[in-house]
Amino acid sequence: MNSSQVKGFIGKESSIMQALDVVSTSDIRHWRELMEGKKDSWNTKEAPAPMLIAWTMDPLWPKRVEATEPHQQVLKLLEDLGYGLALGISLDQQYLKPVRLGDTLSYKVKVASVSSAEEKTKMGIGYKVVLNYTFSNQKGETVSKQSYTILALQKMALKQ
Repeated sequence: MNSSQVKGFIGKESSIMQALDVVSTSDIRHWRELMEGKKDSWNTKEAPAPMLIAWTMDPLWPKRVEATEPHQQVLKLLEDLGYGLALGISLDQQYLKPVRLGDTLSYKVKVASVSSAEEKTKMGIGYKVVLNYTFSNQKGETVSKQSYTILALQKMALKQ
């Protein structure tokens, strides 16, 4: 593998990406119903902290064709080199401010690190990629910082 190509992404940060939807009562209620079970009522003025990612996920359709941001590009490069099975293996979350009804969220992603050599795991052989996310509200206030570690495995390496 050409490690200089991969190393070139370390420290690069994406542009600011906007969430597609505003934080809404129905989304908060659905989350609370699923996670908290049956209740007479739920607090829908403030989103549960772990729900933050729900507003910033890419839509399932249409599929993004081009990898335009550094974190997308490094994963695409690893995929092109045969490490196309990406598994999330760690997520460290720090919640700094509440996400409230009506908030419009945005985020940036920085490629924090990529393992310098293949790593052998019980799941197979691959590379660890650490992505640092910073989530903000419409006022520009940081509401969360998250560090997400992905293991990019060889597709054929996944053990049965």
